[in-house]
Amino acid sequence: MRTLLLRIGLALCATLWLGAGSAFATPFGPTPYLQASDSPFAAVNFAGGYFYLENFEDHLLNTPGLSGGPGGVTSVIFGSSLHDSVDADDGAIDGSGLAGDDWWDGGPTVSFSFNGGILGSLPTYAGLVWTDGPAGTPVTFVAFAPDGVTPVCSFGGSGFADSNFSGGTAEDRFFGCSDPGGISRITVTNTFGGGIEIDHVQYGNPRSQVVTPEPATLTLVGLGGLLLRARRRQQL
Repeated sequence: MRTLLLRIGLALCATLWLGAGSAFATPFGPTPYLQASDSPFAAVNFAGGYFYLENFEDHLLNTPGLSGGPGGVTSVIFGSSLHDSVDADDGAIDGSGLAGDDWWDGGPTVSFSFNGGILGSLPTYAGLVWTDGPAGTPVTFVAFAPDGVTPVCSFGGSGFADSNFSGGTAEDRFFGCSDPGGISRITVTNTFGGGIEIDHVQYGNPRSQVVTPEPATLTLVGLGGLLLRARRRQQL
């Protein structure tokens, strides 16, 4: 009886845990984006935690707890031209991102991961800006739970990609997600393949390090108590 209760309890907890992230996740986008203030995250108060924005303008990926791949910083791969940065990164909103910098890969999917050990906790908000790719291609964004496998947000958009590969910024779109259970990585995919450019990778957690247990954790504690009581009854 005790073994059966334990198996049932663990199976129920696993089911609740896998579903907890998606149940509370909020997608953002795709929305036009010309500067950092266009981010939906700009309205969030991160003063009690942390927030980082990687814009690649120092020609490096070097914000804390962030890694990316495949691909690399566009200026390193292609040199001083053919960039498609967020419009305002060159100091002016002028319809061109050629003077800024961003991240490029041949595609179809680019991934950015977050290290909770370095950051102190996984971000609960994470997003990026898609700046270029093949004209007409559908773009799909996915954010993953702490296990790195379970999607908590998965959505896409189309109709904004144009045929301008010379730094045009009218097509730039923000994709993001928030989830109180934490986000371990995000990906963006050009469904038709081909090159893909990304800018303004941003992530944060507005909470302090004292984290309220998620519903699945509370359920685990409750089931533990039930199993303990069942065991004690058997011993009487």
